[in-house]
Amino acid sequence: MKNVIFDLHLDIEVYLRFPKFLNMKYKNLSILELKRHGDIPQFLKSGLKFAVVNIFPFEFINNKWVPINITQFMERLERFLKWINRFKIFKIIYNKRDLKDVLQSKNIGLILGTEGLNFLNNISDIYSLYKKGIRVFGLNWNEDTKFSASLKNTTNKGLTKEGKQLIKILEKLPIVLDLAHSSINTFRDILKIYKKPVIFSHNGFKELIDFEQNLDIKNLKLLKDIGGLIGLTCLPYSININGEINFINWLKTFRHLKNEFKNNLAIGTDFFGFKFNENYEGIKNYLEFSESLRKFNVPSYVLFKNSFNLFSKLL
Repeated sequence: MKNVIFDLHLDIEVYLRFPKFLNMKYKNLSILELKRHGDIPQFLKSGLKFAVVNIFPFEFINNKWVPINITQFMERLERFLKWINRFKIFKIIYNKRDLKDVLQSKNIGLILGTEGLNFLNNISDIYSLYKKGIRVFGLNWNEDTKFSASLKNTTNKGLTKEGKQLIKILEKLPIVLDLAHSSINTFRDILKIYKKPVIFSHNGFKELIDFEQNLDIKNLKLLKDIGGLIGLTCLPYSININGEINFINWLKTFRHLKNEFKNNLAIGTDFFGFKFNENYEGIKNYLEFSESLRKFNVPSYVLFKNSFNLFSKLL
């Protein structure tokens, strides 16, 4: 579909709880407000059709991110659903049939995820999350868990023994596994035992910008081999070249990768996951970003097709 977007990482839930932290004022999502990363008018004008929305399982206490527990996570999920369901434009996606139905409608489909599994008490808690609608499982945020090492880990650690058991359970469920914040050794360990494609939902290219969340060419080739996706992100650290953060730097990432990784490129904005800044030229909010994508003729396989095809396969 032309000029339609599938976003692998949109942190609307974080905006609900931490607008001031994100340098934005909280306003009803039905109101157009260009001094925030997005809202319903921006999404509609941009052609946003599907987005993965993560429930962020951390609380900001004394200038530090602290993991919540599973009870708090479930409460947070229920609060988010109650809030988002006020806006009739959004529909929660649970399976591939929902994807097809929303595609033919005027709705925007939201796919629920979690960014890290620090809060799990037991591996079996995965089933409770699935029953509540979680379909994208991010193994880590920026902390190790008892299951896997995060990208902040400086050792050779990857999956733990419990982590391997967890992956086997996830493999049997119609879900998507997200390794955006996991260590490369976690990725390598997963490749040995997981028979499905995975995604890196909001990452960049390490050879262009040496940031820990960006993937190097070697690991991009491994991702290609299993048919996975990398969501090219607007996260400032991932597209910072000589102190400048703008759409052109995002475009440079795409142009570096488009020939070799055509079937593996997607969009993963991470909007609402970092502070709003009016100086980020061409990329400061969803409307501006979408206009930049169209101005430079970024193809539909990146904007939509690759992600839609993978999610249709896995859900």
